[in-house]
Amino acid sequence: MELKLIEQAFNDKYNFEKTKKNSIELLEKLISNSHCNFLKDEEEKLPAGLKYSDLKIRYKCTNIFINNTDREFPYYRICLELVHPRTEIQLFYYDVDYNIQGDFSDEYFGKY
Repeated sequence: MELKLIEQAFNDKYNFEKTKKNSIELLEKLISNSHCNFLKDEEEKLPAGLKYSDLKIRYKCTNIFINNTDREFPYYRICLELVHPRTEIQLFYYDVDYNIQGDFSDEYFGKY
């Protein structure tokens, strides 16, 4: 099967644009509540003078995991980045996993 056909089938099945938008909204909500969630513990990793709300959210890619030995069913991951507002260099990643039904499964945050 041609990869473009797989991409189109995936986008249609999982309403890709909506899922991507929902993932970005999850990150925006985390940032707006960073004073009372796990992001507070990561603040010292921010560049001097910047807050999470200063960083730009950028969509990076979607990973589809099939034949994964760690999970019984396939799943996919929306990968986002928080980038420096002036240099556009990615500083943090935020990945959101969705199960085969398209429901939220897990999230990951870290520094590059």
